[in-house]
Amino acid sequence: MLKEELKKRNLPSLQTREEMMEILQREVYGYLPQMKYSISVSQPQTKENRFACGSVEHSYVNLTVSLETGKHTFRVDRLLHNDGRKRPLVLLNNFHPMGSTPYFPMEELSEADIDFLVFCYRDIASDDGDFSSGLAKLLLPEGQKTNETCGKIGIWAWAAMRVLDYGLTLEGTEANNVAIAGHSRLGKTALYTAMMDERFRFVFSNAAGCAGDSLAHGNSGLGREKRTSELGELICDIVKNFPYWFCKNYAKYAETNIAETFDQHFLLATLAPRYVMVGSCDLDAWADPKSQQLCALAAGKAWENVGLPGLIGPDRYLNAGEALTDGNVGYFLIHSKHFLSRHGWKYFLEFIEKHKI
Repeated sequence: MLKEELKKRNLPSLQTREEMMEILQREVYGYLPQMKYSISVSQPQTKENRFACGSVEHSYVNLTVSLETGKHTFRVDRLLHNDGRKRPLVLLNNFHPMGSTPYFPMEELSEADIDFLVFCYRDIASDDGDFSSGLAKLLLPEGQKTNETCGKIGIWAWAAMRVLDYGLTLEGTEANNVAIAGHSRLGKTALYTAMMDERFRFVFSNAAGCAGDSLAHGNSGLGREKRTSELGELICDIVKNFPYWFCKNYAKYAETNIAETFDQHFLLATLAPRYVMVGSCDLDAWADPKSQQLCALAAGKAWENVGLPGLIGPDRYLNAGEALTDGNVGYFLIHSKHFLSRHGWKYFLEFIEKHKI
């Protein structure tokens, strides 16, 4: 069923990693600024030291990025074990700081054999077309000067790499098992971050949808004159509402709602031979779960080309509550609206545990 569906969608063939990266930077997300930088970190401030019977502490630091254009400081929350043993590290680029977010069940995740760093994307740059404040002002002092200059997704991704710079200095971090996670627009950001930074071994995009982990070719919203949230989001929708997430070139695909020469399976495929998990919510029609699962399946060819398993599973759409975790590409579907829940975290942490070095 799924393989036949992919044939009907007539997807562009995968190219080399370098070619796909070039296309995605030039046409969708833009090029990151190339600037020399340094980082400094404040002393940790403890917020809670009773998690996991006292073996895990919630603290935070203030991370300062220094560039030739100025300095920017933002908070990074930490959920770290204190027994001196090394563990995988997960970075969450999030909508809120740890402790005030529904997307991070802190006490429950403290029981996992994993450490976490969480930071709020709005502390990096505002979620709007303003490029004159926050880190955006320092990285893009002339704003989006060209049609290929990155948008806010690029700014948030650049900051995530600096958080990883810091995370790799922590004594408890297993450098070969670091991950980045994100939900919705920050799922798109997580995928782009990992495309640009190969230090991330694992990537988790939850409900990233259009311009993230969902195919544009054959999207359930195509051909519909009236746009509603009960149909898959189209490129015309996203560039109308959030043009500043992307480079300006992406807007030229709004009229056709697809790009003939690429689609989002390119983005997932650039992560090979590493590990990526895509999460879907069955009531989240706007992200188009069927197109998400097909995107993961189509991208799997990049792993198969180098002798590794892509997405391993039945030739059908999943039912809510099912997860595929055996291949280098993982996928799950939960019964939920547009949300990153403890169930999604459970599948991703199981995915890390199964494939960590």
